[in-house]
Amino acid sequence: MIHSCKQENLLYRTFLSSRYWFSIVFLLILLLGNIPAQSSTQVESANQLINNMIKDVESYLDSDSGDINKRTANITKLLDNHFDLPGIARFSAGPYWRAATKGERITYTLTMRDVLIGTIVRNFDQLAGLSFTITSSQAKGDKMVLVRGTFEDKMGNRSPISVGWRITTPNSSPAKVLDVEIENISMLVTQKQENIAIIRKNAGRFAALIETMKKRQKTQ
Repeated sequence: MIHSCKQENLLYRTFLSSRYWFSIVFLLILLLGNIPAQSSTQVESANQLINNMIKDVESYLDSDSGDINKRTANITKLLDNHFDLPGIARFSAGPYWRAATKGERITYTLTMRDVLIGTIVRNFDQLAGLSFTITSSQAKGDKMVLVRGTFEDKMGNRSPISVGWRITTPNSSPAKVLDVEIENISMLVTQKQENIAIIRKNAGRFAALIETMKKRQKTQ
């Protein structure tokens, strides 16, 4: 009788132990099941985008002779290939994007693109001697990856700069850069705040933002 009770207790404890481990395994399956299946692919695509972009920049710097036309062509190709310009335009206009006409949206996007190209062309020399190293990459949902890294001066003349790249990773399109964070300050959010301020100062006219962008373009 005692032997039978011991067997029953052993079987019961084994059953409880099995249920415990089964519960742990089941919980892990549930947790893993909530991770997007493409998260690994997302991160790989985002890292590859940044690596390709840095290689392009280094190649352009190596061949740069100071010819503004050639430099402009290279920077234009860089932005068009690696940056989500329509997304940047849409986000940087804030809530006023919805109120803009189709023509205004197109004009703003093209003007913003030209201003970005001009700004980078003028400051392109400052990238010489810098190297970029990825330090971490993290999926943000199923359509965004944050790639963090550091720009360092190979000669040690400038302090390291922490940079974060927000990469869009849609299923049906190539990965693209949406935003750049420098020392945790979002360039896109900063531009959005400035754009909204310009529109509000001009009675909510979206055209005022375009006019301001075109003035900047002329002074480049």
